[in-house]
Amino acid sequence: MFPSSSSSSPSPVFWFHSCHGQDARALKPATVNRAGFASVAEAFVAVMDFSESGEQTSLRCNVDGLSLVVEDSSQEPVPVVESLLMSEVSWCPVKSGTHADMTLVAIVPPAPGSGIRGTSVTGLTSTAEGWFICVHGCTPHSFVDMLSACGCLRTDLDASFTMAHDGDCAIGEGAYATVYQMRAAAGHDVAVKQMHHTTDLESIEREVAALAELRGDHIIGFRGIFWKVETEQVRFSSVFDLALGGDLLYKVLHLGGMTEASARPLFKGILRGLKRIHDHNIVHRDVKTENILLQSGDVPVLADFGLACRITDEQQMSRRCGSAGFVAPEVCLGTPYDCKVDNFGAGVVLYFMLSRETPFSSPDLDSAATMRKTVKCSLHLQRPPFDSMTSRLRNILRQLICKSQDDRLTAAAALEHSWIVGKSDKTGSSSSSKKKEKVLEPLSPVPVVEERSGADPEQTRPDESPTQGGYLQPAGVQQSNLSQQ
Repeated sequence: MFPSSSSSSPSPVFWFHSCHGQDARALKPATVNRAGFASVAEAFVAVMDFSESGEQTSLRCNVDGLSLVVEDSSQEPVPVVESLLMSEVSWCPVKSGTHADMTLVAIVPPAPGSGIRGTSVTGLTSTAEGWFICVHGCTPHSFVDMLSACGCLRTDLDASFTMAHDGDCAIGEGAYATVYQMRAAAGHDVAVKQMHHTTDLESIEREVAALAELRGDHIIGFRGIFWKVETEQVRFSSVFDLALGGDLLYKVLHLGGMTEASARPLFKGILRGLKRIHDHNIVHRDVKTENILLQSGDVPVLADFGLACRITDEQQMSRRCGSAGFVAPEVCLGTPYDCKVDNFGAGVVLYFMLSRETPFSSPDLDSAATMRKTVKCSLHLQRPPFDSMTSRLRNILRQLICKSQDDRLTAAAALEHSWIVGKSDKTGSSSSSKKKEKVLEPLSPVPVVEERSGADPEQTRPDESPTQGGYLQPAGVQQSNLSQQ
């Protein structure tokens, strides 16, 4: 949300076009014939009055959370569009009127209750009903980018981003998507996931909804969702913040297992991200090392929300999905589960950070064997390197990597565990957290069992150039599907 002006410098101004009315509590959307125009915004600018008397109302608007609101100094903001999720956004400069630098932004919400299937993605209509905003005092990208972060649909990817440098800018590739390092108009680099093809529109909508709602610390920064038609197929591209530190799998495999002291702050950040997700009644369902990216200073962010859903979504919560070795026993068994499946995966991540292996992996990359071991959930910690670590560390592992959901810690409870808060442990080895990190021999990657809508920038191995921050799938990773539709 853009703040109101509180300094001598002019603040950006966004106001509703006069076609919507003058009463803040009785504004109505306007309909425009889009036939023959590249965008709804262009169609509106071509036919509407932008003279001093016709272009604006006294009603300013802004974005509050995921809502488009009317700003009125005499009362609380009035929602005009309760949720901007999947609203189509386009913009066009206005070449007449009182402001030479004015831009018209069109916002077309989907049909009520229809989500992404109620948009132009499934076919254009000759008319469009929406809201038309006059923008003055900032570049159009500033306002449109704010709408993008709310989950609005855009079609101007090629006009908004360019490849970050000469040569190959691909930083990751999977079966469903290729990730590129690209540069925004403002000059910052981003990761753009261009999907090869898309059939599950609802999966895309769930992922975007989660990312738009969860914006904050330890969650991958979401910049927007774009689409275009290519050879009679719709291609989507998602834009994220670029995490130049790579992913956690790469860090551990290439730099060695961590000490307790070095693992603790990183794992605390992971738990904080999970707590944020669960506080919003969302479950990630694919917590693993590849899906934890590292920003500057090794600050972890949770990424790849392709399997995320609300815990109230009964249909989704009945699906068996995740990655073998990280997925919880209840998912393997097909029994009901909740947010604590993420905490089981987090426990396996901590185990891997310290030992560079997962507790239930099969040496021959047999996903079925890994799942059987997971169901038994027999955790052995009286062996290197865990036998020389503190009992508090072993305790939090047992409370996260456990068979019973009832016994498993929540993210909030794990953040209060004595190992996380750094209390001393007289029964464990006091020197273990201070000793020099031991570099272990390379291990085979763990098997992956997953169901997803597309590859993300979290693919496993950074490009050789440290400025790329790319992620590539390592050789030898076995992939198979675990699903119950």
